[in-house]
Amino acid sequence: MPATMQQPTIHQVDASEPSQLVVAVKVTRGLAPGTFKHNVTAITAAGPTGSQWIVIWTLATNSDPDLSVTFKDPGIIVLSIPEGIKDHVISGASTQQQLTFTNDVHDVNVIRYDLDLDVKELKTRNPLTQNVVFDPTIAVIKDPLDPPVA
Repeated sequence: MPATMQQPTIHQVDASEPSQLVVAVKVTRGLAPGTFKHNVTAITAAGPTGSQWIVIWTLATNSDPDLSVTFKDPGIIVLSIPEGIKDHVISGASTQQQLTFTNDVHDVNVIRYDLDLDVKELKTRNPLTQNVVFDPTIAVIKDPLDPPVA
């Protein structure tokens, strides 16, 4: 992975609108020919019970004109949805995917998912590899947590 990683950005226009987490997934060439690296990090969706979230993943190749990266179908593979996550929907296109959900968790939990990508070197027009990024997570947290019961 790169030494510096761009953290996801959070956008919220007002409290009545869903919060948006925007994640730039940068794919670059690895040191060995035909290998690639990426910068996917864990992200956090902390909010009060009933808070709505939109997580958006956008693919980029760091301005490498001979490299193409796209999401396969499906691009987001949800491995586990914890109790308390409601109304989750996955949608998107070849270079951008999104997950929407309502956070009704009672404490702390995680959404586990894979990103399924095709990476192509444009000079050859053949996929060199299919990267499946294993187990990045979305931490879902009730914020504020309920006070301890005495």
